[in-house]
Amino acid sequence: MAGRRREAETTRFDSLLWQFADLGQDLGSLAEAVSRASGSPAEQIAVETVIVGDANPLTVIAEFVAGDLRTVGLVSLLRVEDEHGPFVLGAWPTAHDGVFHLVGSVPTTDPRWRKVERWVVKAAPEIVPVFLDHDDFADIGTALSEFGEVEVSRLTARKRSDLSSLNRGWAARSGSLRPSHHEAIGNAEAEGASVRTLTLHIAERISLHLRRRAGATFYNGDFRLFDRVVLGRLATAAFRRRALMAGRERRVDAPPPEPISIRLPAPILIDAEATGEVLAELERQRGLVIAVLHRNPYLHVVVTDSADGSNFDVFVTTPDAIEVHPGFRSSLGALTRLTQNLGERFEALEITEAKRPESVSLDDLVVPF
Repeated sequence: MAGRRREAETTRFDSLLWQFADLGQDLGSLAEAVSRASGSPAEQIAVETVIVGDANPLTVIAEFVAGDLRTVGLVSLLRVEDEHGPFVLGAWPTAHDGVFHLVGSVPTTDPRWRKVERWVVKAAPEIVPVFLDHDDFADIGTALSEFGEVEVSRLTARKRSDLSSLNRGWAARSGSLRPSHHEAIGNAEAEGASVRTLTLHIAERISLHLRRRAGATFYNGDFRLFDRVVLGRLATAAFRRRALMAGRERRVDAPPPEPISIRLPAPILIDAEATGEVLAELERQRGLVIAVLHRNPYLHVVVTDSADGSNFDVFVTTPDAIEVHPGFRSSLGALTRLTQNLGERFEALEITEAKRPESVSLDDLVVPF
């Protein structure tokens, strides 16, 4: 009975992917694999986009997850036995070095996908997810609008003031369009909230779900459109973040690189009590060791990532930004994880390279009488 139940819960997409890999058949691109498996899959396809250094993400995950790993060409599959049924997790390389799509056909609300998310967290800093901002959400919606009217059926967000949840849903009505992506995002911003997910539709063309933790789920419609427009932009967003974080360690006899600035939506870090939330977030992050060098009026914390020895100085000198200065060891994954987790906790508007302070001239120092 248990065997029949577990087999029934194995999706057709998973079964066919594993069959192709077991025969040593090249799976090709994700769109080609979907086409070979079923054309337009009956199951939803869940994707999470991740950054890696130089490893295949499933090779890293397979070190601590019991499963059967197959690699054919550039694509890897990991088949995992689970109490909720066996499932297959795939890793497809993108057009950008060091950026992969993790792919499965179990819902993101399924306990099995929740395990995948925990595996990614555990594999840090070798594997790091990417977080989208409002511009990324808007960019994907705008790109899709070239193929029809984009409507939002559901939005979830988090209010910056008290971190409470915001949920909005719009039913389809004859003769009336639901909000566009710009309207839905704008309404959330007006309520002081940061978007977590968007469910988008183009009538008779495509339905999909976008997640702030650079992920998307294809529900139905034109998968090649989903692959080209949505996944393509997720990969580009990940590559931009990877390029920003790479090669930032300090070097002997060389000027230090510019720090990374986490720009906040408002000047909220106004006193020692507020900056204490930065310390609390650093203490929550797995594998970080911190030492507070200065507490008030500005915050200076030395941070060491025990996973690979990366070290950083974290400063709060203005109420609307957190700066991270890489040390002499600063891996891509450790720096990305640290800055993104801080940005996620404080609902950052953007994570970018800090601007150089303007040079001060002699005239600036002279006070006229």
